[in-house]
Amino acid sequence: MKRLVAVYLLLVCPTFAALTKEQKIFDFTVLAQTFATNYGPYHWKVRAFNIDALNLKPWLAKVEATKDDLEFLDILVDYVASLQDGHVSLSFPASFVATLGFSADLYDGRVLIDSISRRQQPLSRFPAAIGDELVSMDGIPVNQLLDRFAKYKMTGNPRATRRSAAGLLTIRPQAVIPAAASLGDTVEVEVWRAASGTLEKYTLPWTKTGIAFTDLGRVPTALTTAKQDFRPSAVDCDSLPPYMRPLAPLLNSRLPRDPEAVLNFGSDSPIYAFPAGFRLRLSGGPDFFASGTYIVEGKTIGWIRIPSFAPPSEEEAIETFEREIAFLQENTNGLVIDVMRNPGGSVAFNEALLQRLIPNTFRTIGFELRATNSWVQNFAAQLSQARLFGVESWIIQHFENNYKDVLQANREGGSTGSISLNKTGSLILVPSPVTYRKPLIVLVDDFSASSADAFPAVIQDNGRGKVVGYRTMGLGGNVVEFAGTVYSQVTVGVTQSLMTRREPVVTTDLPTAPYVENIGVRPDIELDYMTRENLLNRGTSFVKSFTRIILDQIGN
Repeated sequence: MKRLVAVYLLLVCPTFAALTKEQKIFDFTVLAQTFATNYGPYHWKVRAFNIDALNLKPWLAKVEATKDDLEFLDILVDYVASLQDGHVSLSFPASFVATLGFSADLYDGRVLIDSISRRQQPLSRFPAAIGDELVSMDGIPVNQLLDRFAKYKMTGNPRATRRSAAGLLTIRPQAVIPAAASLGDTVEVEVWRAASGTLEKYTLPWTKTGIAFTDLGRVPTALTTAKQDFRPSAVDCDSLPPYMRPLAPLLNSRLPRDPEAVLNFGSDSPIYAFPAGFRLRLSGGPDFFASGTYIVEGKTIGWIRIPSFAPPSEEEAIETFEREIAFLQENTNGLVIDVMRNPGGSVAFNEALLQRLIPNTFRTIGFELRATNSWVQNFAAQLSQARLFGVESWIIQHFENNYKDVLQANREGGSTGSISLNKTGSLILVPSPVTYRKPLIVLVDDFSASSADAFPAVIQDNGRGKVVGYRTMGLGGNVVEFAGTVYSQVTVGVTQSLMTRREPVVTTDLPTAPYVENIGVRPDIELDYMTRENLLNRGTSFVKSFTRIILDQIGN
């Protein structure tokens, strides 16, 4: 049977052809031009990291030196990783994945095992336990492997990058790592057993699924130029007014690809266990949100989890959220909002929730947009359609101002000022009639990404409540997917804008700027879930700490 499978793979994935040097150079140039034309944060990356992604000479030299297609694809990865932008991503046309049946993440700065599939790795073969430390793989220390894998999972936050890279230790998709198919049949893992205090080695089989490729095949060269088509927006366009649909791709503010092994990422269930006496109200699923209440020291604390900002139906989710907020306003003394491990989503949905949490006029997130000609046309279409649909004159005025800003930036070959992408065209929003008016805190971590970066930023900028947790991922813009190359058929995510906050943010590690990109949202009160203690006790210590914080806010 094994011999038959090997023959099948060879038949499906022939290894007799590869891209020519000229095709590789062309593809790389097309990719770089896609960024030159569309990449919004370029000036910020130059300032923050002193990079020059438009100087192609050293990159083309690397491309010419590649010996095969997999090396070439890895150069593409190096190029996009140099931008240190988690919205920027490459996806290769591959289905091959190799897994080990357990996952690991960084707790207290160490790579600890946090889940094990006993079906894939039975106790007899792999007696390690959750909380044990993964030390090496095939003799290579895991910290070296994290350094090696970081480029495949680059984010705006150094720790989030390493945590994402930790997922690749035990899950290797070729859509992310071109050379993943070169893995052997087994790997020797070295584990520090916490219970016995011993270092043990185990030889574990990789479980391989999908079809691997070793080259991209022979591709004919056409005497045409590439077309930079972008893919449809992931935003729920049905919930948008017709005049907002020309801007739909700009409303997508979500991590392009979920991490391989971060527990409860994007889930309606929190990473921690509910406190004693917790009464569940919404349970995710059709409700989208999870929520409930619990009583501590005579105070009723409300809790709601926003798993992402990309519900199946934004309109239905907003109605659900509003009903729940009305209940919580009447029946609680304070509210905990959990946006940890939230991949982001729709700019419009994000703002709709904020309007039900901030009881006064507030300044929302703005966007500096890379003003391409296509966006000039789209903003013009928005303006003309808004007039056609009889939108109120004050909104029309904002749309006119935004269109003029985009047009002027396009003529100057740069980016706009800070503009609004919402249905009013204004950075100043008014609250919904149904709004939570009591004390609240927002829980964040380094996997609060994109729109989940923007959400706590607006709460913090407007003094609405304390942001509690760990610095967010720092993905501060929208993302549009392009057909990034021609011959290698690579899809690329490109950030076309920069989120702007009300005031510049001062940090010790990056230049002072009003951006979310790379800077992230720094918590008012730091509280890190990623400890071995929280891993083993389902976050009991974490829950006690944030409960104490909301009680203090209620008392104040």
